[in-house]
Amino acid sequence: MSKQDDLDKLDQQQHKSQEGAAGSERWLISYADFVTLLLAFFIVMFAISQVNKAKVEGFEKSMRTAFGGKPPVVRTAPPKANEPFHHLPSPVPLVAVPPAVAQAIREQEQVMMRMRAQLRKALAPLIRKGEIHVIKTPTGTKIRINANVLFQNGSAQLQPKALHIVDAVGLVLKGFPYQIAIEGFTNRQPIRTQQYPSNWYLSAARSLSVLVRFLHDGVRPDQVKAVGFGATHPAIPYTTGKVKAAMRGNRRVTIFVEGNTNVIMNQIAKLVSHSQGK
Repeated sequence: MSKQDDLDKLDQQQHKSQEGAAGSERWLISYADFVTLLLAFFIVMFAISQVNKAKVEGFEKSMRTAFGGKPPVVRTAPPKANEPFHHLPSPVPLVAVPPAVAQAIREQEQVMMRMRAQLRKALAPLIRKGEIHVIKTPTGTKIRINANVLFQNGSAQLQPKALHIVDAVGLVLKGFPYQIAIEGFTNRQPIRTQQYPSNWYLSAARSLSVLVRFLHDGVRPDQVKAVGFGATHPAIPYTTGKVKAAMRGNRRVTIFVEGNTNVIMNQIAKLVSHSQGK
């Protein structure tokens, strides 16, 4: 091997050594870039935290001048065809609730509160036992009575002890000018007798028994209606571990006292008619 070959080999080894050293230090470049970006981020955050009101106003003024010399205008009319968002529906203007409607709603809620207070006072012992629930609803009041305090199993005849319960409800409700819907429900245990061929017959007969008693208490006939739902619409689901409670709790009579919406609906109808007339 000649001397020149030895020099070339030595030169190649030195070149490789320099490349390895440079490759081992390449991470410094990425690290330096990261530190630079982090520093820039904190500088920007510090800058935007120091708001100069005068400079912001000057910037807004210069932008308005650059874009036509007029301040931006909020557009309320629906966009025309081929304009941005022209395919979207026009916004519906919000209409303030008329004072007459608002007053009618307030007065009705006050009357409903007074009625619920009277019911809870008259039915307090059974409410404490969980046999009766007086519940406020968005449209009125619901009175839920467990059927076991009203009827014997498989019967729609009110028990003697149940008469004073129904009378307590009826005597309160007759003093209020609201519509009353009496709904009967049964559990899913089937029934097939000569008097009640199915749960539909039984649930309807139970609601009718309560209605007849209400009439006896002085509730006006045009205020009440009776409906039977059979075993549908259970209040308690028939899930594992709750079957026994569901069989007992779903036998019930529910009395809905429906809020008088005639005044409210008439006012809304007048408002709509007036708006369309324009």
